[in-house]
Formats: sequence, structure tokens, C-alpha cells
Amino acid sequence: MNNENNEAKINIPSEISEKLWTRYLPETTYKTLALVGYLEQNNITGEQAKEVLLNSNIEVENNIPQVIEEKKEILSKLGYGYPETREDDLNLLINFKLIEKNVSENGEEVYKYNTPIESPSEVLDIDEEEKKTLENIRFEMNHEQGLNMILTLLLNNNGTLTCPVDHIINTTRVKLTQVKEVLDYLANTEGSINVIAEKKIDKLKKQDKIYITLNEEVFNKKRFVV
Repeated sequence: MNNENNEAKINIPSEISEKLWTRYLPETTYKTLALVGYLEQNNITGEQAKEVLLNSNIEVENNIPQVIEEKKEILSKLGYGYPETREDDLNLLINFKLIEKNVSENGEEVYKYNTPIESPSEVLDIDEEEKKTLENIRFEMNHEQGLNMILTLLLNNNGTLTCPVDHIINTTRVKLTQVKEVLDYLANTEGSINVIAEKKIDKLKKQDKIYITLNEEVFNKKRFVV
């Protein structure tokens, strides 16, 4: 059975992305989750369900070692192993309370989404550092365009930019408020850039001159480019 066709026919709950569960799901686990949705949507149970879950061809498209190692570290810190088999993927989804396995009246196993989906902080033993990481991820999701535009401008200038704030606004089409939020995040939360100005970042006006440089060591670690 072709896994790509299965995924095309189902909708993974939006809460998986909105609640940042994707941070904790290796690619094979995420695609196994999609298969569970396929089973549920098509009322497939019992031995046929097992056949789909255990023998469908799941193609791993993202083999970037740094990404895989990061997932391994995240799961290990939470007390889970990195899945090596499809059964491992299923067990991880069950432990995360994203799916449930029941037995029907006729004795067949039934896999389905466990709704409503809880947030990671409700299911996992998350420490303060991990909570902060989730806050940062949410910030980046909410400021994705601003981050991309400002970093692209900086990279296009060989990692060094000296200009009025207004130049950044006009070039990137990012509003002043978001420019300041993104610069503050990159400089003071992530540390991937250095910012020199006569005022604190949150006090900057359009006419204020600013000097930005790339902190390559942090940037390459936090924002590796493939």
C-alpha cells in the first residue's frame, strides 16, 4: 500500500501543528499518525489495520543528520527512545496520547485519533528550558515572514548592515513594531545577531541608525542552511 496516497486522503488534526507536537515527532512517527487517520476515515480495523500500519511503505524524505540528532536529543531528554520500528512509532503516539488503540465489540483492534488533543505540556514532563523553547518556536511561527525578510536582507549584505531603521522597513516591507520584535529576538533571545544603536531596540524610531552584524557561530548552529 502506498503511504503517499494514504496521506493525501486524510487530514491530520490542526492541533498537531498548532500545539507544536511536530517538535516531538520524528518523520516516521508523523507519517504513522497520518496512517491512523487513514484507517479511521476508511473504517479499517483488525488485521487489515495492522497490515496498513506495519507494512505500508513510509518514505523518509528528511535525512539531515542534524535534524535527526536534535529529535533524538529531545526525545531522550523526555525519557523516550528514538523509534526504530513502526511499532515504536505507534507506541510513541500512544504514549503522547495522540492516538488510542481500542478493541471493538467483535474483538478487532481499532486505531483512531485521541481527541481532543492535549498540548505537550499536559502530557510530557517538560522543564522550564523546554517551555522557553516552545515559546521561541511559537514566536518564530508568528513572525515567520519578518524573520525571513530581515535575515535575508542581512545575508544579502554579507552579514553586516549599517543603515537607518527606515531602510530595513522599506526594503523588507516589515512594519516597525515587528522589526523591533524580530531584532530583539535575534539579538537578545537567540544571539544570532549583534545590534549596536544609540537606543535600546524597543525604543528605536524609523530615523535611528543601526549597526547589525551576524554572529556566525550561533547563526550556523541555530539556523543551519542546507
